[in-house]
Amino acid sequence: MINLIVAYDDNDLDLGDYFELSFNDISVNFSTNNGITVRPIRGLNCTEDYVLGEINSFTEEPFGFVGLSHGDESHLLTENNVYVDCNSLAHFKKTLFYSTACSTAIELGKLLIKNDCFSYVGFADDTFATYEEFYNDYIECENYCLKDFFNSENTIKQSFDSMLKRFDEKILELESKDEILVAMELIGNKDSFVLYGNTELTKSDLE
Repeated sequence: MINLIVAYDDNDLDLGDYFELSFNDISVNFSTNNGITVRPIRGLNCTEDYVLGEINSFTEEPFGFVGLSHGDESHLLTENNVYVDCNSLAHFKKTLFYSTACSTAIELGKLLIKNDCFSYVGFADDTFATYEEFYNDYIECENYCLKDFFNSENTIKQSFDSMLKRFDEKILELESKDEILVAMELIGNKDSFVLYGNTELTKSDLE
């Protein structure tokens, strides 16, 4: 059994609906996967104490962690709380850490790997989901690697590369419909995605 903690800030004033849609995309995808237990953490519970309490409920076991919220170089955060930062790195050993928050690859992602996190997937720059009518397109692309990884025997690198190809397909599709501004945002998001750590990680390493 694989534990997958998904923290999502559905309480955010600007992007709460987006983060909730992203969580629902993940939750529905894994609802029929008996090998994965999704442990949701909603926005009002996105505090460091709550997150660490969830992690400590299965101490010493590997797990997956997903952060769907705002972020910066060294934090995952909501409007009122930092819920992952560089002081909590030791709690993410033996983890696949996956986040769609802005810029966390710059510092947090690198430090996670230095502190024995298995693999990190996230963004090295600001990212954008400006156009509400295209939320599903943004989400499909940025969650692709996570879903492919847990629904296959692929390595995280193979799933990451498949995600980049899906970005390219979606970008071409949008360009063909003259949705150039959305396509430009997806190009920027794609170019900001990075993978650190063990590129040969598979889901069996998290069981």
